[in-house]
Amino acid sequence: MENRIQSLLCALNICQATSVEPFYPRVRDREDIAVLRCRRSGVIFLSRSDHMERAHYESRADLAYWGEVDRKAALATTAMDDERRSAQFREMIAGKLWLDVGTGLGGILELLGSSAAGVTAVEPQAGPRECLQKRGFQVYQSLEDLPDQKADTVTLFHVFEHFTDPLESLRRIRAVMKPGARIVIEVPHARDVLLSSFENDAFKAFTFWSEHLILHTRQSLTVFLESAGFQGITVSGYQRYPLANHLYWLAKGLPDGQKAWPHLRAPDAECAYAAMLENIDQTDTLIAVAQA
Repeated sequence: MENRIQSLLCALNICQATSVEPFYPRVRDREDIAVLRCRRSGVIFLSRSDHMERAHYESRADLAYWGEVDRKAALATTAMDDERRSAQFREMIAGKLWLDVGTGLGGILELLGSSAAGVTAVEPQAGPRECLQKRGFQVYQSLEDLPDQKADTVTLFHVFEHFTDPLESLRRIRAVMKPGARIVIEVPHARDVLLSSFENDAFKAFTFWSEHLILHTRQSLTVFLESAGFQGITVSGYQRYPLANHLYWLAKGLPDGQKAWPHLRAPDAECAYAAMLENIDQTDTLIAVAQA
């Protein structure tokens, strides 16, 4: 059985067949899928990719993906990231024709939509898509359904790791962008300190998931973008979760330490910790910006 992601990584010379080794025996929701790691590049990916297709998302008509039954409660789970991204990328979106791929609940659309010259989005899940359409947003099921209008700015927030054919998807996205338009891709980082320096098994059991087909490094993300024809590429580290979260993982083996131990939160300490992780390339997130 061919693993399309592994074959693509080898074809792009990010990995070699001899450099791939077992990293963790399973993902959190499937016993029949293991986690592999490339010694050469540090990229982490699943032992199979045939279990995921676009229909997997298109068949969803509710908000179960976010573990909630109503949109208000579901939006509360994404609010921190929505607000942070709104502040980070407002200047890139203001006055631009903006396309958000994999918009999910569309919290970011509601925060930044009024500042853009025009907004379109792609969301394969029927429930969120129909809800956003009722709220007046132009949201389409797939890239192929988009109107004939080129975007100035395209964003993918924790979406790229879900693509079963990431290189071809990037090429399709570039085809709907104006020359010189910018793309922003935010993904989980394979070198997350909890996976690398701390080698935390509880975190591995929690974070590895059948829908996350690949965890990128700076190098692999750059190679994918270059291979799809993008240029002017920068890849930066970003730390989403604070020090208290990591201390809780190390002490208790559980998530949400930032909520359980709020007394261990201090802005100066968190900024210093995030800066250290970025300096050693072990943040939990990578953000790539490139031009079409």
